Amino acid sequence: MNDAAPVALVTGAAGGLGRAIVAALETDRMSVAGGTHHGGAFAADLSDPGQARDLIERVVARYGRLDVLVVNHAAMTMAPIDEHPVDDWWRVVDTNLSGAFYLAQAAAPHLARAAGAIVFISSEWGVTGWPEASAYAASKAGIIGLTKALALELAPDVRVNAVAPGIIDTPQLEVDAAAAGLSLEEMKATYAAETPLRRIATPGEIAATVSFLASPGASFYTGQVLRPNGGVTTAS
Repeated sequence: MNDAAPVALVTGAAGGLGRAIVAALETDRMSVAGGTHHGGAFAADLSDPGQARDLIERVVARYGRLDVLVVNHAAMTMAPIDEHPVDDWWRVVDTNLSGAFYLAQAAAPHLARAAGAIVFISSEWGVTGWPEASAYAASKAGIIGLTKALALELAPDVRVNAVAPGIIDTPQLEVDAAAAGLSLEEMKATYAAETPLRRIATPGEIAATVSFLASPGASFYTGQVLRPNGGVTTAS
């Protein structure tokens, strides 16, 4: 590595959590490429392996290196299992899980040269499951398995960890609210009441965990799944 600022790619950068992660890494003095689904210099459909590879190459061409990959993008639908469209299942799994694999596959050689890190964004629901979120929960559980496998495979050159956050105050909660037949504020209040800390997380709180895992301070962390969820799940 040279003395240039570390470079991070954050996918899902247009969403509430993505914007917070970008801001946190920029505060850490990284150069950050914000990957989006539509629009901008780093737009890509990450369910397509060719577009995922091209995204990594565009970042490296622009910045000359890649030190950190934060896989934050996600698709989500909710429906009872007997009503869940098969097309929706594959869209969610291909975007969330396959897209994470495609990005890691393309980024691994660049990250190895930089002694870099991958941070996957999973979900509390990938640990516990959730009714009517079969595709989303399965894809996020798959992210945890991918994290552990790649941590072993890419060591010692690349550290690979995941964050499995609880409920976050982002626009994605509108999907939950619609499925539950509640207003957005009612949905937030319901989730807060079910959390020992009696509130839901801010995007900045989760971004701080990502920032830690991407930093030299987490140099002995790999294959780990950190679960900032306000105490909803406390078992190991």
